[in-house]
Amino acid sequence: MQRYGFRMRLRNDAVRDEYVRLHRKIGQEVLDAHRRAGIRNYSIYLAGRDLFAYFEAEDPAASLERLAREPIMKEWWALTGPLMETDVSGRPVATTLPEAFHVD
Repeated sequence: MQRYGFRMRLRNDAVRDEYVRLHRKIGQEVLDAHRRAGIRNYSIYLAGRDLFAYFEAEDPAASLERLAREPIMKEWWALTGPLMETDVSGRPVATTLPEAFHVD
């Protein structure tokens, strides 16, 4: 299992509460899509407009590609996309963060 950290960004400070609200009521279908993609132990932390995320997967890149093919994710990204910096396909722009420290 590999650990994967990345950064995303909200468009502005005004959308912060809506972003948190959407994630507090996230649908089971979205959670199931993450599991089918092989994503485990997923957390997102918020600091100002910056979103710092972490998950574990056997192959993080392959898991993200599988997740992007899930139909429910297109619906989810249609909700979250207006709140976040996104690419032309509507997927959140994510910058991989190199691990600086880890202890079990």
